[in-house]
Amino acid sequence: MSKGFSTPLTASGRSSLVQPLPHHISLDAMHVSFRCGDTAAANFLPPGLTPVDGGLGWLMIGELSKYSAQDTDQSWRSPDRCNYNECVLGFYARHGNQVGRYSALVWVDRDWSVVMGQIFGWGKKLAHVNRTRYNPYNPAFRNGMAKVGGTVDRNGVRIIRASVEVGSTPTIIEKLPDFGTTTFLRRYLPSVGPGVATVDELLELKLSNVATSPVTVGKGEIQFCGSEDEELDLLGDVEIVGGYLYQRGWTTDAVATPVANAG
Repeated sequence: MSKGFSTPLTASGRSSLVQPLPHHISLDAMHVSFRCGDTAAANFLPPGLTPVDGGLGWLMIGELSKYSAQDTDQSWRSPDRCNYNECVLGFYARHGNQVGRYSALVWVDRDWSVVMGQIFGWGKKLAHVNRTRYNPYNPAFRNGMAKVGGTVDRNGVRIIRASVEVGSTPTIIEKLPDFGTTTFLRRYLPSVGPGVATVDELLELKLSNVATSPVTVGKGEIQFCGSEDEELDLLGDVEIVGGYLYQRGWTTDAVATPVANAG
């Protein structure tokens, strides 16, 4: 018998690229909110979702860790299979009376995260994702860190540069101004032959065990650079709404449900 949560399936299941759910995930985030207009935002949303608040979206660059509930010892035994960097370009969107988040484009630096995206419906690509690391014992930062930056490079091309400047006396707020824990997903698997149906469905995923640190507020900046296969030029000139630094943790489990009458 073949075992495993994802391909490749083997007799033992140890070769599966994605480990069994649930996954407990933590995030150290640099987050810039922006508006690009409803027309531009609609270019990145699937049928059934419409932009909100003038095409309100966000760019997040973060350092993450993922632990399968079935193998928590992996955190110390194989940290390379737990730690990863990610950049998300997303939009807040509406379906009927429900407002949630939709991650339109995602760049990660681990292959298992790419496949996790295919399973659930996040459009992930492999890339080099980096951000500033703060350690208060580094002599350069003994007076604190006034500005945090991040970059995304794909196929040898710089596609995104972003930063959040908090200054020497940053403002702290209790929570990030967003729309809760509902995530919309587009799960798409193309037909690969006669009699093999295409899967194209809009899903809703509720995250659990969500906990977020106090949020540091700052001035956000984003530079979208040219790339022939990213289409970031469709965003046009974006209006920066704010910049934020925070930490968050949550659990992702197999609890996604179809969104009724998605089209």
